[in-house]
Amino acid sequence: MGLILKSVVEKFLLAVILLQLTAGTSAQSYLQNPKYGDDEEARRECASNLSTMAEFVKINMYEYAYDSWKKCYMLCPGASKNIYIYGARILKGRIEKSESPEEADRWIDTLMQMYDKRMEYFKQEYYVLGLKGIDLLKYKPDSIQRGYEYLKRSVELGKAKSEEAVCVTLMQASNILFKSNLEDARDLVNDYLLIADLLNSKFLSTNEPGCQSALNNVENIFAESGAADCDALISIFTPKYKNSPDDINLLKNMTNLLDRTGCNESKLFAEASESLYKLEPSAKAAYLVGVIFEKKGDFAKSKQYFSKAVEQETNPEDKANYLYKLGYINFRMENYPETRKNALEAIKYKPDFGDAYILIGSAYAASSSSCGTDQFEKDAVYWAAVDMFIKAKSVDPGISDKANEQINRYSAAFPNNEEAFFRGFTDGQEYTVGCWINEKTTVRTRKN
Repeated sequence: MGLILKSVVEKFLLAVILLQLTAGTSAQSYLQNPKYGDDEEARRECASNLSTMAEFVKINMYEYAYDSWKKCYMLCPGASKNIYIYGARILKGRIEKSESPEEADRWIDTLMQMYDKRMEYFKQEYYVLGLKGIDLLKYKPDSIQRGYEYLKRSVELGKAKSEEAVCVTLMQASNILFKSNLEDARDLVNDYLLIADLLNSKFLSTNEPGCQSALNNVENIFAESGAADCDALISIFTPKYKNSPDDINLLKNMTNLLDRTGCNESKLFAEASESLYKLEPSAKAAYLVGVIFEKKGDFAKSKQYFSKAVEQETNPEDKANYLYKLGYINFRMENYPETRKNALEAIKYKPDFGDAYILIGSAYAASSSSCGTDQFEKDAVYWAAVDMFIKAKSVDPGISDKANEQINRYSAAFPNNEEAFFRGFTDGQEYTVGCWINEKTTVRTRKN
């Protein structure tokens, strides 16, 4: 130890001793507490080591805290929970500074044993098992099966009290086991359902944003796991649905997962979605039922449910998406004015919604045959349509390829130069497209 550091430590220890000597009598109740030792001398020593350990830990001097911690851990393990809270920091410091894998393993084993002793003296089994599982996988990732078992037991005991980090780590561990062929898809799905259900329950009772973030992570892990195969999901969920058709959490998890994994054309998805909407009418449920009727080609019913989704949704992003879907259904029903109305409302909630502009342009283009008294006026409609496609890629460069495809397609149908000249128009002039469109645009001719 360097002379300067040694001097600092000696002064620090002196300060700790003085602090202990000047403590009031009310702070010395430990002298009557058998958890501190069998006699007064042992209890004083325990209290002294607890104080020294705590002061060193507070300034992150874990090396110097170790001896005091070890004495407390060996001689008075039930005296204070801080033996285990601070002990975890001290032992992790030893693991991270180990000079060989063998040395690290010894400290990891000590950390695991310390967690067991913490449960023996201070209970909180679900919470401590979560810490144990996370730390084991952090420092010894090849112990995946053992770490998974600690975490699984933690959430089974803790339920909605489980820590978000434990839930996400359990899902990661389950996914690794699945990809390593150490568990099958059914096990992974069951773990997903368990975790998603308890996170939903926790969010409903606490409204903590961390719960929603954790749930998003869990859903992403599962969706990308490769276990989300439609046939596998349907075979797993069908008996669960038949046994509990009124279980709202099951219905939410099932429909959300089937939708995210592209299994929304299945009979199970249709039945579960309609059941969910009857039990708990919501924007999401209405949207999912709308998707079902869209797939069936029943656009009138689909429109009815998408309208309900728009009415009930409060999140701007989702409301914009539901309005877009409503506009698309109106497009399929050839109700083009309503299509534009829906798309423009969607853009109010999501100004960079390029697809909404493309939908308006498509509605304009589809109206060409009915807007105008002659071919020139009908073809002029494409000017307004192309304006929308240009606008689409200006607000959302990510859809430029899609917009350019439409621009090229309909630019080829512009009135030709001779027709425009005959009507008294030249490129660049202002022109108003009539009919229901009633848009000002610019003359652009097709050169022969």
